[in-house]
Amino acid sequence: MTPRRGTRTFKRRSRGATLAEFVVVGPLAFLLILAIVQLGFMFMARSTLNQAAFMAAREGALRNADPAVIRSALVKGLIPFYQDTTQSNDVMRLSTAWLAAQGDLLVPTRLKIDILNPTPGSFKDWGVSDPSNGNRRYIPNDNLQFRPVSVGTHSKQTLMDANLLRIRVTYAYELKVPLISYIYTRVMCGGSGGGVTAFGDDTTLLDAAGPISNCIDYQQGRTPIVAYATVRMQTPAIEP
Repeated sequence: MTPRRGTRTFKRRSRGATLAEFVVVGPLAFLLILAIVQLGFMFMARSTLNQAAFMAAREGALRNADPAVIRSALVKGLIPFYQDTTQSNDVMRLSTAWLAAQGDLLVPTRLKIDILNPTPGSFKDWGVSDPSNGNRRYIPNDNLQFRPVSVGTHSKQTLMDANLLRIRVTYAYELKVPLISYIYTRVMCGGSGGGVTAFGDDTTLLDAAGPISNCIDYQQGRTPIVAYATVRMQTPAIEP
């Protein structure tokens, strides 16, 4: 009978252990689930941005690498981020999404486009002045198989290399999952008057330099997503 009493005492003392464990582990597990869901959204957003960047680069290749044309095509590619899926009328849904994208992307920190190639050195090495266009330089695009294959002094490129259009797109994607944006801000930017030092970007909101700052994105509940696209020019690239 004595062992039986000991067992009962042990069971009585073990009551509530599960609740104590849940109080410790539960919040962390909940945050981990939220982070996984947000990571899934970000993966889908990255795929959308990759497609939009390719569309923009392809349009730029057909239109002399014009930055305005590239941006316009990119905005069209980003329309899926702004669609109201509850709207059954396709024309109304896409029109509203396009207007929303135009308005949102007017904010300088939302979208940044960098033309990585052709470089200024490419135009120095291979550019030809066009008197009919204010002597702006363009890179020849025709009969490349018969043109020189030497490497330029400034760009370290051949003419074929200079005819590749490569862009980098940085888009500030809005974080959708609750609490995640707050955690991002605290971890990446620190708190006001203290907090954690940013290990992804040690630039704080007060001393952020340049039109795009990761800290500014995090403070607005967004995170920067970067995509690259490279296509061959189908028209002569004109110097901006």
